[in-house]
Amino acid sequence: MYKHLKLTLFFLLVLITVHGVQVFAQQTYAVAPKPEMKVSGTSTIHDWDMVSEEASGKASIRLSAGKVTAIQSVEIIMPVKSLKSGKGPMDKNAYNALKEADHPEITFKMLEAHQDGGSDWKVSGRLQIAGETQTVPFMVQFSREDEGISLTGSADVKLTDFKVDPPTAVFGTIKTGDEMTISVKMKLNPIN
Repeated sequence: MYKHLKLTLFFLLVLITVHGVQVFAQQTYAVAPKPEMKVSGTSTIHDWDMVSEEASGKASIRLSAGKVTAIQSVEIIMPVKSLKSGKGPMDKNAYNALKEADHPEITFKMLEAHQDGGSDWKVSGRLQIAGETQTVPFMVQFSREDEGISLTGSADVKLTDFKVDPPTAVFGTIKTGDEMTISVKMKLNPIN
């Protein structure tokens, strides 16, 4: 009887340990199809947006009770030419300004992440645009969506911080502002 009780307690301990590991284990996620990556700015005649629905990347995230409790890593890659404004000449000027021929991708690699209350996080990382890299903080919100995680966030940057001259048109009479906002909205699906 005593031996049977010891065996039962042993299996119960193993079950609790395994269950605990599953609840708090890091999970790797991949960017789901059709993310929305948007760059917004101003010019001397109107505000503008360029939107991409192409990006790839991975994140290692820990969940507990359906909430993000730790972010180990995030890496995102977006092709420059996937950014579209709906205006061909504007797109061409933007690709030239972003030196797309030599640097065809915009990349982000997380350095650190801190919870900023509730589902809000400050995720800082190395953002590379036009071959120049700067540390940029993104304010990000996470929420559970089916088996995956929904992520939305944004960061304000200056083109000149990346040694990009704000594009001009019509012999310099139309000028793009230096400041722009990068917005991200995507789903992360678990990698099995």
